[in-house]
Parts: sequence; C-alpha cells; structure tokens
Amino acid sequence: MRGGQISRVLKLLHLLQGRGRTLQQLRAELGVAKRTIQRDIQVLEQNGFPVTSEQHHRAIHWRLMYDPVLEGPLDLTQQERMALYFSRGLLKPLAGTPFFEAIESALAKIGAGISAPGHTLLHSFDSQIGIGAFGSKDFTRSREVIAALTRAIQHHFTVKITHATPQHRNAVEYQLNPYRLHYHQGGLYLIALDHAKDDLRTFAVERIRAVAVTRSRFTPPPTTMLDELQSTAFQLIHGEPQRVRIRFSPEQAPYIAERKWHESQTLEPQPDGSVILSLRVASLWEVKRWLIGWGADAEVVEPAELRDTVRNECRQLLEIVCATGEYEWEQGMH
Repeated sequence: MRGGQISRVLKLLHLLQGRGRTLQQLRAELGVAKRTIQRDIQVLEQNGFPVTSEQHHRAIHWRLMYDPVLEGPLDLTQQERMALYFSRGLLKPLAGTPFFEAIESALAKIGAGISAPGHTLLHSFDSQIGIGAFGSKDFTRSREVIAALTRAIQHHFTVKITHATPQHRNAVEYQLNPYRLHYHQGGLYLIALDHAKDDLRTFAVERIRAVAVTRSRFTPPPTTMLDELQSTAFQLIHGEPQRVRIRFSPEQAPYIAERKWHESQTLEPQPDGSVILSLRVASLWEVKRWLIGWGADAEVVEPAELRDTVRNECRQLLEIVCATGEYEWEQGMH
C-alpha cells in the first residue's frame, strides 16, 4: 500500500471501532468514494481485522467485531494450548484455504507459548496418533472463491457464481443468497438460496469457478431453520424427510450399533441377532450409495422405492460381472 492509502486505512480502522459508521458517514469523514471504502474494508479483512456489518434504523453500520487495542490475550491452560495445537491435523483437508492459513497462524502463536517439554510431547503425538483424510478434496485453487463467499456470508451480500459440474459441458451462472459454508467428509459446500428457483441448494465449493459479490443485501433466515433443514439430510441433500428402515445381518449389527449415522436414528434389535436401523431422511439416493457398500449384509425393509432401486443397482452390477465371461447369467434370478 502507498502512504496515502496506509493513512486512510488506519483512520478507517479507528472509525470502525465502537458502534462503527455507515458507508455514507465514512465517505464524508474520509473524503473518498464508497467503492474505495469497500476496497479498504476488504484490505482490513484480508489482514485479520474482523469487520462486521449490522442494520440499525434502516441503515447499515460497519464496525470491528472487537477493539484490537483493548482486546487482551487469551488465558489458556497448557492442556488447552496443546489440544488446539494438535487439532491442526484434523483440519488438514482444508489446506490451501483462508481457513487453514488462519488456523496455522493462530496455532503458531499458541505454540510459541508452549514449554519445551510440551513441544516434545506434541512431536511424540505424530508417531502415536495418525489422522486419515480419505477422499478429501483439493481446495488449493479455491482460495479466492472461499474468501469472497466468506465475506458475502458475513455481510449478507448476494453473489453471482459461475459453477461447473461433470454433467454439464458449460459452466452455469447462478444468483444466490449465500447462507453458510458446510464442511462434510473432507468437502466444503455452500448452502445458498437460488434466486431463479427460489429454493435452497447445495454447491460443491471446488466446482465454483468465480464469485462476484454484489452490493445487494439479503436478510438471512434464522440459524435454527437452517439447522432443522440440514438435519433432514442423510449426508448433504435436504428436503422432506421420509422413513427408511434397513435390516443389518447379525455379523454387521455390532458395527451399526456402535456408531451414530444420523440424528433421527433408532435401533431395533432382532431375535436372530440382526438389527433394524430406522432413519428419517430426505435423499434415498444418498442412502443407496451408502447401502451398496454393505453388500448382502444390508436389506431394505422400507420404503419399497429404495428396495427396488437397490435391487436394480445390484442387477446392473451382476450384468457387468457376467459380461466379463466369468459367470453365467441366471435367467430365473429376480
């Protein structure tokens, strides 16, 4: 930054403390255009100053979430520091994103306060505990996309995105109200309201090629509403829930019982040692993908639609195997 911009940004930092200012007030006090102020706010955000915006009396006020001059250091115990330092490994799938860079920076500061014996113990964890990231995605090319989405979510700005999927040759443009970023099994997803369909949709972040943050604002729905809607998803796809019941063999029943597969689940032990897992979820397709991995140890009790879908999937798999010439197709199978 040049000297004039540095001076202006420092003054802006001072004005954003306390109750903050509207863009009109900042423009009057700094003597620059609104667009210049918006760029300066982005500079502050990119350098670790958490700027937020709130509506008061029909006007949007921009302010710092805390006063960096008055805010004191966190008083963490040695165990708390070590636990946070160790958590870095759990978040490795987010490498290449602003989130992971911020985590690395914060943990480096925390690590500076750990004693020599503490560092020795931390290094010993590397050989004693392994953290897997099977199937995680690569976000190294999504840094700018994630930064733009984070800012739009924080300040409730509508965005225009360019999104590409393997099913479509050309990328598709969407106008969205971005509500939240959702982390699931090594993937990062955007939950947003699609203006064209007036419906809530989920977008894989690594498939978003570009994000344009508009100046249009939206009012986000209550967090509880989003939580309730996402609770209908078995994994990611939300919607109207329906009951699903699956019988697992006696051999697999203990493995099913020792995990929590969904918030809605109930277990019904059977006399033969098997167990019926009951769920209330929206997407039968997601359940089908999960069930196929259990093979013959999983039997769909209901709904009939899911049972038929799994049967057809298994029939197609058998046809593929038979096409290799290793087995003969039995015409009477059903």
